[in-house]
Formats: sequence, C-alpha cells, structure tokens
Amino acid sequence: MPESAPVKILIRTPNWLGDMVMSSGFVRAVLEAFPESQVDLIVKSGFEKIPLPHRGQIIPFDPKKETAGNFGKTLRAENYDYFYVLPPSFSAAWMAHKSKIPHRIGYSGEFRSFLLSLAKKPEATPRSQHLLKEYLNLLAPGLSTEKYPPRLEITHEWAEKQLGSLEISLPESFFVFTPGAIFGPAKQWPLEHFRTLATLLHNVFGDPILILGTEADVKSGAEISLGLDFVQNYCGQTSLSELLAILAKAKLLVGNDSGSMHLMSALQRPQIAIFGSTSPDWTAPINPNATVLSRNLSCSPCFSRTCRFAHYDCLKQIEPELVLEETLKLLTDKNQTEA
Repeated sequence: MPESAPVKILIRTPNWLGDMVMSSGFVRAVLEAFPESQVDLIVKSGFEKIPLPHRGQIIPFDPKKETAGNFGKTLRAENYDYFYVLPPSFSAAWMAHKSKIPHRIGYSGEFRSFLLSLAKKPEATPRSQHLLKEYLNLLAPGLSTEKYPPRLEITHEWAEKQLGSLEISLPESFFVFTPGAIFGPAKQWPLEHFRTLATLLHNVFGDPILILGTEADVKSGAEISLGLDFVQNYCGQTSLSELLAILAKAKLLVGNDSGSMHLMSALQRPQIAIFGSTSPDWTAPINPNATVLSRNLSCSPCFSRTCRFAHYDCLKQIEPELVLEETLKLLTDKNQTEA
C-alpha cells in the first residue's frame, strides 16, 4: 500500500462481468484506504451503467474500437499517480505501461513484469483462493473478503429508473432463473432440472418464475417455459442495468456460476448458486444470503468448458428436489431474521 495518499488512482477492472462485480470489493477497500483520493475505473464497454463504487469517473474501454496501447496513451494527460491492473492479461499491463502512470501495480505472469512498476507474485496457487482475495492482496496483505465483499451502489430510485422503460410487467413477488453461462455447458445446470424446479417452486410458493439472460439464452428459456404458464421467458429482452434492477426485486435467484450470480451476490439478495466445472473456493458468491451447491466429484473442478467424460455428472447430480429444499431453508431463515 502506498505510504502517502495518492491524489488520483485508476483501476482497470476485469473484462468478465462476474469478475468485475467481484472486484467492487477491491474498489471499496481502495476508497476506504484513501478517503481523499480520486478513484476512477476503467470498465469494458457495455458495463459503464453498472453502479460500481468509485469516487470520480467510470471510463469505458472498447477493444474493438481502440487498442489497449492507444487507449493507454490517452490517459497520460490525466496525471494519475497509481494504476491498479486487475485483469491478468498482457494487454491490460500494456495499457498501463503506455499510460506512463508512475506506479503500475498488478500480478506477474504473461510476460508482464517489465510493463509494471510493481509486479507481484501470487501468494497462492492459481484458483486456490477466492478471486477477490487475489485482488485485495494487490493493495495490502491481510485484507479480508469478509470486510470488503462485493457491493453495488443500488438505490430504490436507481432501480425504479431502470425499470421505467421496461416493457415487462413485473409481478409483486417472483423467482428468477438465469440458465446461461457464457463459459460453456460445463457450467450450465440441465434445462430439464430448471424445468422441474419451476414446477416444484410454483407448487410450494405459488409465485411465477422469470427466466432472464441474453439473446444467446432465448432457446434455453423457451425450453424451460414450454407449456408452463407460470414461467415467463424474458431472455434477450432486458439490458444489463434492467437485469440488475429486476434481481433487486426478486424473491430468490437460481443460477449457474455466472455474471448474474455475482450481481445478486453484490445485492446481498437470496440466491442458490450451482457450481459444476468451476470451484466455489475461487468464485463463490460472498453473500450471507447465498447457498452454494457443488457435488465435489473426483473429476471436479476441472475448469473445462465441456465435460471430457461427456456425462456432466457434477451438474446432473444436483437434483431439483435438493434445490427446493435449500430454497425453503434459505427463505425461512431470511424471514426469521427479518421478523
């Protein structure tokens, strides 16, 4: 950690939605450590409307329109003192290098060391500790994810503004399913399980289920909702900020290890997080209202996009009845706490 407070700090946030949301815990730690400093964020273009904590400006970067090096050059006139580089890629460090910001801090690897003024070596083996903890270690050792969990600065007014132009009429009470995961099918709970769970939840609670996701998830949503009038498929019909506002109103989210899982975690709302090929140790939601389900098979976590054995047992063996049971526990505990 810097001995004296820098005047201006820049943080390059990760490119994946979930990783970016997790990095909000790191941003909160920086804001607390330097209460008088300006703290600006660079985010992947498309994420700039997400209400991340900051004290300055959120700067979108679109690699399709500008190279990392050229973008870095545009930062020189801003006279930043520190540049924290959270993505592990060479291009992220190259951007920092070309910015000529005096203090450029990130992890070594990918031949990045000569581009950074401080290239730290990871304290643990890859994927063995939580990703947010890895980010926090760039600021100072000993910072905990419990003290600096991911948070998004959501207000009631912000959420209502996002929903103002939404063509969807939201029910008073509802569940949300997010069956997608960009990484691949080894992170996606079977659609037939989602479909069975929808019926189980509706039989117990009577609430409708909204299926949310991108245009790539439309077909999955249609398969889950087919013939079920209490399930609405809204995949591809919401912006990212609208998705976030809907999650803020949902009774509970059931989803894979994905960006939407981390959005719900940052809202501290009830959720069931289903893990297949990835590891909860690395990317679990840091949320007291979350239940993580993982089978911990001998072949997992494999971190593969597809199952090398073609059975996907790590996902199939998480039965819908178990998810219902955990949902009942989670919502009962939440109601007792609020009573």
